[in-house]
Amino acid sequence: MRIIKLILLTAGILFLGKEVISQTKMNLDEVIRISIENNPSIKSSRFNIEKEKAINLKSFNIPKPELFIEYEGVQGSLNNADSRKIGILQMIEFPTNYFLRSDVQESQIKVAEEELNSSLISLRTNVKLNYYNLLLLNELLKTSKENYKIYEDFLFTAEKKYEVGESSNLEVLGARVNKIKFENEIKNLESEIKSSQSEIKTLMNVDYEISPAEEISYTEISLNKTELLSKAYSNNPELKMLNFQKEKSSNKLSLSKGELLPDISFKYFRQKIAGDNNYWGMEVGLGVPLWFWWEQSGNIKESDYELKIASSEEIGFRKSLENEINVTFEEYENSLRQVKFFNEQALREADEILRQSRISYDEGAIGYVEYLQSLNIAYETRTQYLNSIYNYNQSIIKLEKLTSGDLK
Repeated sequence: MRIIKLILLTAGILFLGKEVISQTKMNLDEVIRISIENNPSIKSSRFNIEKEKAINLKSFNIPKPELFIEYEGVQGSLNNADSRKIGILQMIEFPTNYFLRSDVQESQIKVAEEELNSSLISLRTNVKLNYYNLLLLNELLKTSKENYKIYEDFLFTAEKKYEVGESSNLEVLGARVNKIKFENEIKNLESEIKSSQSEIKTLMNVDYEISPAEEISYTEISLNKTELLSKAYSNNPELKMLNFQKEKSSNKLSLSKGELLPDISFKYFRQKIAGDNNYWGMEVGLGVPLWFWWEQSGNIKESDYELKIASSEEIGFRKSLENEINVTFEEYENSLRQVKFFNEQALREADEILRQSRISYDEGAIGYVEYLQSLNIAYETRTQYLNSIYNYNQSIIKLEKLTSGDLK
C-alpha cells in the first residue's frame, strides 16, 4: 500500500511540475525574439537572399573557350597537309550586357531583402496583436472575477434580506441570474485565453505556452499624420519591393535593348605553312543580330510592358498605403480620446457610483434594481476602458507596420 501511495505521489509531483513548466512567463520582446528565431518562413527568406546572390555570380557567364585544330590541303595523311592551325576561340556577348544582367539580378536581390523585411514586420505585428489581446483577455477575466465576487456577496445579502422579509424573491432571482451570467463569462474568457495562447505558441513555433509577464497599459504618443506618411513612403517594405521590381524591369528593358548589340568572337592561333611552324594569327568576328525583329524585339516589348505594370502597381500601392495611414490614424486619435476620457473622468465616477450604491443597498436606502444598474455601469465602464486601451495599442501596432518602424 505504501508503494502505491509513493508512486501516486511521485506521479502527482511530476504532473504538477509539468504544468508549471508548460506555462512560461515572458515579456513581449522575448516572445518576438523567439518567434523570429524559430519561424521557418524567415529562415527561408534568408536562404532566398543567399540564393539570389549566388545567381548574380552567373551574370558574367562567359562561354567556355574552344580549342581547335584545322588541316588544309591534306595529301594522303595529316602530316602531309599544306597548312595546319592550332588555336583557341572565345565567344563573348557585347561587354555592357554582362553589367546590365548583373544590374537586373542586383535589383532582384533587393526585392528578396525587402521580402525578408516584410516577413519580419508581419511576424512582429501578429505577435504584438496576439500578445496585447492576451493581456486584454487576462484583464477582462480579472474584472469578471471581481464582478462575480460582487454578485456573490449581493446574492448572499439578498437571501438574508429575503429570509427576514426585507426583500422579494425577485431580488434573489435577479442576483442569482447575474451570478450565473458572470460564471459563464469567466468560462468564455478562459476559453479565449487558451486560444490566444495557442496562437502565440504557433507563432513562436514552440511546444509550450506562455503567459504575459506584463499588464495591459498604454503610453501616450504624439503622432503627426504627415510624418507618418513620409515614413511609410520611405520605409514600407512592400512599397520598396514594388520600387525595386520597377527598377528590375527598367534594367531588364536596357538589357533587352543591349542584346541587339553584336556578339564578339576572338580567335588566336599558330599556323604551320609548307613546313614552317612560325606563323601566328588572330581573328576578330562580330555576331550581327540580323533577325532581331523576332526574339530580341519580343524581349524588348515584354520588358517594356513589365516596366509599365510595375509602375502602375507602385502608384496603386502608394494610394492604398496613404488610405490605410489615414484610416488607422483616425483610429489612433479616436481610441486615444476614449482612453483619456475613461482614465481622467469615467473610471473615477464609476468607482464612486459603485462604492456609494453598495453602502446605500446595505443600508436599505436603494433597492436591488438601482444597485444592479450601478453594478452594470461600473462593469461596462471598466470593460470599455480596457477595450479602448487595446484599440489604442492596436492602432499604434498597425501604424508601426505601415511605417516599418517603432513609434515612440
